[in-house]
Amino acid sequence: MKKILSLFTLLSLICVGVYAQGISGGLKFGLNLANTTVSAEGLTTSPSFRPTIHAGGYLTAMLSEKFGIQPEVLYSGMGYKQGEAVFKANYITLPVLVRYNFTNIFSIHAGPQIGFLMSAKADYGQGDEEDLKDSVKGTDIGIAAGLGVDLPMGLNFGFRFVKGMTNINEESDDYKYKNYALQFSVGYKLFGKK
Repeated sequence: MKKILSLFTLLSLICVGVYAQGISGGLKFGLNLANTTVSAEGLTTSPSFRPTIHAGGYLTAMLSEKFGIQPEVLYSGMGYKQGEAVFKANYITLPVLVRYNFTNIFSIHAGPQIGFLMSAKADYGQGDEEDLKDSVKGTDIGIAAGLGVDLPMGLNFGFRFVKGMTNINEESDDYKYKNYALQFSVGYKLFGKK
């Protein structure tokens, strides 16, 4: 799966360089409502959402008036809450999204992403933390899809659903943990045309 994603990313960048009619880029940040599905013995449940952040940069390369590719590099907080305990997992994520512009303002986007684990901790409150990085897989392959709004002054807004497809539990296949998040972002285009 990693090889397929790497090949897709490489081909996307080649297409961008050869065919792009307009390249733009900027910065974005926003809120993650992160959670995890836990599956075992045919049952699936989710703890509570963990509010956290995402931030990074994006490029938009339009291959035609309507279609484009939007690769991004984001720091993204994931995890969940369960009672007083908070599981905190932080990733560097690389989404490569296909974008379709309905109008000059509204767009949809979808595509694969890969996340690289930076840290994983359980916080039990009152400064009592446990490092869990060795118990969590180092990569998380997933999919992302959402809506975008681009305003004429360079400001943009987005809503996205991100779903991890990888069981991030390094220690057991009996209990499957998969990340997911709702992302709300605000961005600003620094250069180029939409």
